[in-house]
Amino acid sequence: MLGLAAVWVVGSLAAAAFVLQYLFMTNLERDVAKDLEAAMTRVIALIDLNAAVPALAGPLPDPRYETPLGGRYWQIEATDGSGALRSRSLWDMVIPAQGQGDGLRHFSGPDGWHLVYVTRSIDVGGRTLQVSVGEDHDPIHAAGTAFLWDVVWLFSLLGALILAAAWLQLRLGLVPLTRLREEIDRIRQGAQTRLDVAFPSELLPLVDEVNALLGEREANIERARERASDLAHGLKTPLAALHGIAIRVREKGNAADADLIDDMAFEMSRRVDYQMRLSTIRLRSHGHRESASLNSAILRTIAVLKKTGRGEELHWLAQLEEEITVDIHRQDLMELVGVLLENAAHWASSRVIVRCVTSNAKAMLAILDDGPGIPEDQLSLLGERGQRLDQSKPGTGLGLAIAREIVALNGGKIQLSKSDIGGLAVTITFRLAQPELPAP
Repeated sequence: MLGLAAVWVVGSLAAAAFVLQYLFMTNLERDVAKDLEAAMTRVIALIDLNAAVPALAGPLPDPRYETPLGGRYWQIEATDGSGALRSRSLWDMVIPAQGQGDGLRHFSGPDGWHLVYVTRSIDVGGRTLQVSVGEDHDPIHAAGTAFLWDVVWLFSLLGALILAAAWLQLRLGLVPLTRLREEIDRIRQGAQTRLDVAFPSELLPLVDEVNALLGEREANIERARERASDLAHGLKTPLAALHGIAIRVREKGNAADADLIDDMAFEMSRRVDYQMRLSTIRLRSHGHRESASLNSAILRTIAVLKKTGRGEELHWLAQLEEEITVDIHRQDLMELVGVLLENAAHWASSRVIVRCVTSNAKAMLAILDDGPGIPEDQLSLLGERGQRLDQSKPGTGLGLAIAREIVALNGGKIQLSKSDIGGLAVTITFRLAQPELPAP
């Protein structure tokens, strides 16, 4: 925008400069023409009316007429060819005096000599004389050039002031918009929930609309959270009743049917828990953006797992860089790291390795185990909802599905491959958290 304004200002001032130059030269030549007309009148007044050939009755007072190429010139020429008289300043030059008119005429002689002159025909004693008076054009051209340079310097200063004022106006005008963008970023980061109303009146309608939209969004999220909670609690009671039925069926000696009912109730309960966890994740991910420490989430989760029976049997190795903060909600990160490390501990034979590195504004988390691993042709199936590739161990196959969901909702990437220690390698790519914006 400023570049377009600069082109417009420079173009306009350049056009104005040339127009002023044209007007100046036009008026200057008009004044020169009037001055030459007055000088011609003085020449005509001195013509000797009784002379047989053109002659002056006395000298002209301007000494330039007597100096060769002195700058002022006159010429009297009889149209019948009976004679001509010229000022000493003309030396051997001849002014072309054909025609009649009141305008200023131009004549270019040898060696770049340029003359402006006026001419008039008069009758003297039955003869027609052509009287011409002129002067050098160089002083006129020099005056025009000097004026043009004065205009150029003046307009350059004026243009610089205009552009500086435009730049300042743009900067000051964009300050509220910059502040608005910063406040939206703070809302995205979770530092505030509404836009400040201390904006110029021109932006207040927009601010009010955005705040109303944020309020409506929060209300919808809260209603969705309440509906999900009500649904989960509504299902818990029938599931608990099914468990009670299974107990009574087992007491009656029908263990097979009791086990079937228990398995179905357990599976339904796990799926309800899964959907509840996903709904919580989705609500957080569509709410405020936050950042979390990846190092802290890993170390805390490992510390908890080491206290479990399975975790005590494993060797844990965390290869971490110095503090890494990623662009993800803290609870989402804890959930993600938890399900991935639980999955690794579930399948590992003796050890689990966790690696974290950063590169190009990204953080990469790799979790490796030395378990049996997964065939290459089945890796794409792993992590689909409820998909279990090994039925010999307990579980629902929902852990990696939850991990995929968390990663997708937070703009990350997940990759499954064979680890360099024999088992499965899960690699997650996060965005590094941006520095928190200061409060306005």
